[in-house]
Amino acid sequence: MPDNLFRLPGVDCRHFCRGRCLLAEHRNPGLNPENACRVIDRLGRRFDDFLERADNLSLSEEQASRLWEARFPAILAREGDCRDYLPDDTNSFPDCRHAADTLCLLAFPRCAGRCSHFARPDSATERDKDGSAS
Repeated sequence: MPDNLFRLPGVDCRHFCRGRCLLAEHRNPGLNPENACRVIDRLGRRFDDFLERADNLSLSEEQASRLWEARFPAILAREGDCRDYLPDDTNSFPDCRHAADTLCLLAFPRCAGRCSHFARPDSATERDKDGSAS
């Protein structure tokens, strides 16, 4: 590409999310576990282990719920640390600027602008408030 030509930004692409290209994830959702948020992944494994133990102990749903609620703050303190955490203004967990659902956006390449895979979203519901694809 000549030096005086620039690509159009990819912000209107369905694969664009906060400056990153999620094309690989959209083609094969969940294929690469390295794309997952490490905090959510660790907490999910802890919760699965807890559920297995609660089942082995034949705890009722109410007992298991109370026990999890009591233990969760300590588990979060141990497993909830991420060196790339950047606070966001959402009400969803983990409230990190780099999180998109269960994905860590830092695992994806930066969007270089409109490319041959550029695709508009199917509907307005695929766009969140800051213009990134969901």
